[in-house]
This record gives sequence, C-alpha cells and structure tokens, in this order.
Amino acid sequence: MTIEITLFGFGEDRPPRFGGENHLQLEIDTPATPWAVLRSAGIDDEAGLVLMNRDTVIPARHWDETIIQDQDRLTLLSAFEGG
Repeated sequence: MTIEITLFGFGEDRPPRFGGENHLQLEIDTPATPWAVLRSAGIDDEAGLVLMNRDTVIPARHWDETIIQDQDRLTLLSAFEGG
C-alpha cells in the first residue's frame, strides 16, 4: 500500500525520514489509521499539526479511528512563527 505525505511549514524541523524533502512516499502493509501512518513516517507529536487527506481535514481526535487507504495523499501542515 502506497501513501503520499507532503509537509508544509516544517522548515528545518521536518522528520529525518523525509531527508531534505517535503514529500515522502511511504509503503505500508495494510490499511492503517493516520496515527500509524504518521508514526511510520517518523512523526510522533500532533501538537500544532493539521492533517488533510486530499482536501478533507482529519481532526486529531479522529487520528486513531479513521482508515487511510492505498493511494491516499496526506498533507501535514505545521504551525510556524512569523507573519
């Protein structure tokens, strides 16, 4: 199963699994929850994050119950300072 994850607003704080990129194609074995997918990508804290699957926001309170499917495209937005 292939899941695409794109990061916005992470800057130098992106997880090591992403290397120097803001995009990661992740291979997982079975349908999984957003939390399982994010942990596989090296993300373990939801503070200040917004997760979208295609154009739909997945509230953090549903990250343990929503199922991510093959070929889903996740976008992870991080709050950042500035203005």
